[in-house]
Amino acid sequence: RNFAAGMSGGLAWVHDPDGKLAARCNRDMVDLEAVSEGEVATLKRLLAHHLQLTGSTVARAILDAFDVELGRFVQVMPRDYRKVLAQRAELEARTRRQAAS
Repeated sequence: RNFAAGMSGGLAWVHDPDGKLAARCNRDMVDLEAVSEGEVATLKRLLAHHLQLTGSTVARAILDAFDVELGRFVQVMPRDYRKVLAQRAELEARTRRQAAS
């Protein structure tokens, strides 16, 4: 009912096949978006690991139809965390430019 309340760091991926997450999520500090291209492999790896550890039939069904089910996941991105990631990327880019010159 109040998912993401106070969430300021990290990412969450929520399987939302019925499309009801937005109504159940506290969106004061987060944005809801499609799983980013750079995170697809991580999500799939985490699901496979969960399946291996638990034998989850839900994880198996998601992995068996991953291309379809991926579109039913929502990436929950805290706005503060996005700023930190952007600052980190800028610092890394600046450091590479300085090293190259």
